[in-house]
Amino acid sequence: MPPKKKPAVKMRSRRPAPARAHAPSTSTPEAARGSKQERIALLIDADNVSHGFLPTLRDFVGETTLASARAYGDFQNRLHNWRKAAEAWPALDLVEQRNYTAGKNATDMRLTIDAVKLLAGKKPPTTLVFVTNDSDFTPIVEDAKKDGVRIVVMGERPHRALRSAAHHYVNLTELRERLENKAAAESDPREVLRLLLAALRSLPKLNAKAEKALAEAERRLPLLRFATGRPTPSTSRKADSSTPPSRARRGRQTGTAASQTAATRQGDQVSASNDVHAIRRKEALLNRTDLIQSLVDAARSLPNQDGWVKGEFILRRVRETVPNFDQVAPRYAKFYRMLEDTGRFDVELRASTVFARPRKA
Repeated sequence: MPPKKKPAVKMRSRRPAPARAHAPSTSTPEAARGSKQERIALLIDADNVSHGFLPTLRDFVGETTLASARAYGDFQNRLHNWRKAAEAWPALDLVEQRNYTAGKNATDMRLTIDAVKLLAGKKPPTTLVFVTNDSDFTPIVEDAKKDGVRIVVMGERPHRALRSAAHHYVNLTELRERLENKAAAESDPREVLRLLLAALRSLPKLNAKAEKALAEAERRLPLLRFATGRPTPSTSRKADSSTPPSRARRGRQTGTAASQTAATRQGDQVSASNDVHAIRRKEALLNRTDLIQSLVDAARSLPNQDGWVKGEFILRRVRETVPNFDQVAPRYAKFYRMLEDTGRFDVELRASTVFARPRKA
């Protein structure tokens, strides 16, 4: 009998592995930074890290002793905005490094050489922080780790090999949000009052009158309302009465709803102005008149309804006209906040969509 043929084996096509989400930070800022008795060295690869993170890095260092703080790049030309941003941090040295030969990254070489010098010095840092997304620094990170120095990598999207080589990885965007939230919480008057009430509760003896007053204060604490800079009702009514009725359009807020939206936005602006990070971002943006003009030109080049354009369309167009916009512009969690800070746009929130209109010069 002829041998039986084996059934053909069907080859399964391999499906591409699903894209993994970007890994979060592997430590808190406090764990990565260490104690105040330590000496920290900060080496920044300015070629692929935005100068908008300088306030975050300065807050991260805090009171820790700085053995060195340096940023490397061509600050005379492509990275000239770093000079203005670095003025607020005198301890930071800008190390000018130009690429004299095409295809050679002189910045990486200079940063690596300085890292070796710091580690070989008489008093090396206890913590060495590489602020970069470039995986080319993985070998020096691995070597420095062997020398018993705490190694921290900080970036936005560094290669997995670079993250794994360090003791700690800190995502810069996450770090900025954590520090800003912490600063906002510390400046919240309710938190201060809670601390005072807790201190009073810890006193050994309180008479009946003090106990009653303390209990009433604790009851009222959640009900407290602090000034937000919003107009008084009389001001709002006056503004409403002086504003001519606009033509009804679908989706457009009018009358009282529009005034309430404006009041809310004004209150949000006042709250943001109290945040030192928001002030720094706005100053950095106002110093970039070229970027502001690019935003205005992008909005005017798009189809519009009485000048109003969706904010997401403006962002998309400016990214097309300014390819490195995300790298050179100050970082905002909300794009419409950037448009408001320019002073060149009227911004409206309609349902869940942001619309903006360039103001007439």
